[in-house]
Amino acid sequence: MSPHHFEQVDDLGRILFSDDPALRLEGILMGLDPAQTRRMPTALFEFRHALGVGYFGYVVPEGASLDGIPEEPQIEGAILFGMRRLPPEVSDLRWIPGWELHAIPDEQPKLERCYGYTYSRLELRTPDGDIYSRTWVPHDPEWAAAALRHGRVVCLCGVELGIRAPYAMTDAQHTPRMRHESFRRGCAMGLTIGGLVAYIDHQ
Repeated sequence: MSPHHFEQVDDLGRILFSDDPALRLEGILMGLDPAQTRRMPTALFEFRHALGVGYFGYVVPEGASLDGIPEEPQIEGAILFGMRRLPPEVSDLRWIPGWELHAIPDEQPKLERCYGYTYSRLELRTPDGDIYSRTWVPHDPEWAAAALRHGRVVCLCGVELGIRAPYAMTDAQHTPRMRHESFRRGCAMGLTIGGLVAYIDHQ
């Protein structure tokens, strides 16, 4: 994505399903039918700008223990609006009232001509309607259809969700196992929030 596109969004993003090996969240959606929710559409928002975050991800302060990790204002602010901090061992994902994920179709057709696919802008909005985070993701018809069918998606936000690859590593080298380790590390540091939010499609 060009620098111009990055100027229009807040965070790095990815869409996938809850049973993706980078997440391994299948079967833990509390109070829901596992047969219907095993492959819940999931949206990741990895903060580009946050305390301790550099170009290649979060850097733990030298000598700090997990108990000594500084609070991240974006995380703490979202919790005040009802978001839930995910524990190191994620055992359930709950409904987060009032939050909405808005999917807005790409308004720049030249992307399709250049790259062979279109982007969608995802906006995660707080209960008072403000935009909490925005990102661009390649449009995935299967993901969008599942989100429409369920009417809700799993949204995860934080400083370590496995989107950034380590320095000098290609996407192909950045394996699902490595991405899962990053996701779990973010949870262990208390720097990941998430849950089920309403899905609004603007197609």
